[in-house]
Amino acid sequence: MKVKLIFVCFCISFYGLQLTAQKKDNSAQKQCHHCKMIIKDKYHRAMAAHENGKTYEFGAIECMINFLKTSKEEDFTRLQVANYSGSGDLIDARSATYLKSEAIPSPMGADISAFKSKKEALKADPESNDNVYSWEEIKARFKDPKFGAADHHDHHNHNRPDAHAPIGVMGDHLHPKGGLMVSLKYMNMSMDGNKAGTDEIDNTAIFDNFMVAPQEMTMEMYMLGVMYAPSDKLTLMLMQSLVTKKMDLTARMMMNGMTMLRDFSTASSGFGDLKLGALYGLFANNRSSLHLNGTLNLPVGSIEERDDTPMMENAKLPYSMQLGSGTFDITLGATFKQTFRNVSWGIQQLNTIRTGENDEGYRFGNQYSLNIWGAYVLSRNISISTRFFGISEKRIKGADPELNPMMVTTADTDNYGSDRIKSFLGVNVAFPKDLRIGAEAGFPIYERYNGIQMDEGLSFTLGLKYNIL
Repeated sequence: MKVKLIFVCFCISFYGLQLTAQKKDNSAQKQCHHCKMIIKDKYHRAMAAHENGKTYEFGAIECMINFLKTSKEEDFTRLQVANYSGSGDLIDARSATYLKSEAIPSPMGADISAFKSKKEALKADPESNDNVYSWEEIKARFKDPKFGAADHHDHHNHNRPDAHAPIGVMGDHLHPKGGLMVSLKYMNMSMDGNKAGTDEIDNTAIFDNFMVAPQEMTMEMYMLGVMYAPSDKLTLMLMQSLVTKKMDLTARMMMNGMTMLRDFSTASSGFGDLKLGALYGLFANNRSSLHLNGTLNLPVGSIEERDDTPMMENAKLPYSMQLGSGTFDITLGATFKQTFRNVSWGIQQLNTIRTGENDEGYRFGNQYSLNIWGAYVLSRNISISTRFFGISEKRIKGADPELNPMMVTTADTDNYGSDRIKSFLGVNVAFPKDLRIGAEAGFPIYERYNGIQMDEGLSFTLGLKYNIL
């Protein structure tokens, strides 16, 4: 309880520091001249150059059009808008073609995007032929307040709810230069019973070779994450977790010449390993993106957890009950995402390589994982998702000399490593003011374990993300 209180206090203090930093850094960010919001969307920005030499920048095309309502357009020597079908480069506003489409939300909610030609506009949304306008036509439509209404408080509605992957996927998106996001996730996973390979195995069979048989296990994790983008192509990450594990077991004991079964529990809790990561964008356009993933695991989590058992007081807990890996681990991979009118999908492949040997004489096996997900947008703020997660983990190398491999299945290194596939259902909700909430639940659809291991059951994740900058 004391450790959890420290973790909560740390989160509150960190959040306060970031709010202070935001006040200091906002002056360095480009602001929309019309609505005063920070300009983050390079695909919807606009610019107006006055004949007096002054330049005005806008976070959305609708902001510039609304600004011009109170100014003389002929006094501006240059009006430019971002080319949505290109890389966001500015093009002449007076010769551009404009598309109004809910499939391409714009920052202020008017859903206006600019293109070099009508052909490019219809290519972005073939079903919006009646919503394509010239410069003069789009200005005329804005005379109707309902057409060009801009919600200045919902300035990031251009972020579709499925712009982020399901909440169980990490390192799925980059941020624009100067972007800062804080996230807090809660993950829960349960295990019940045991399997040998792909088949269930009962306690009687386990007791043929071990004195103790695991029954149930629950793992809870609270994870604080921070993402900061020093450039449009590079986003840095930091992740720290607080872990709680509990395992219920049954021991077969001999007392007075009789065999007796005794139930007991062991537990461990504390901070897990610290992870430092980076995402580097290879390419991105209005529909597709590809970036590289890299993470370094710093072994700050304990691998010396102990608890009392019927056989020994203050006994060393097995490998699966420890809080960290004890080694510097490197994760490398890549993430590809693609977005369409109401759907999106993504794929992420990661490889975790364990380096060296920890202080207890072992290292966990390397991991190779694949995430594939798809999402459907129900409304401007809500999307639902399905995900398949496959992972292959190798056996433990070495062994902790304090652990007796004949005592319990989790103390035998031959009982580690597996091939698993899990399926998930999730939901993402995007709120105004850069707040997102996600939830996801999943269960295994295929399991093949090395030796005897606990049977994985339901897992779920709840998460909150907030863009500070």
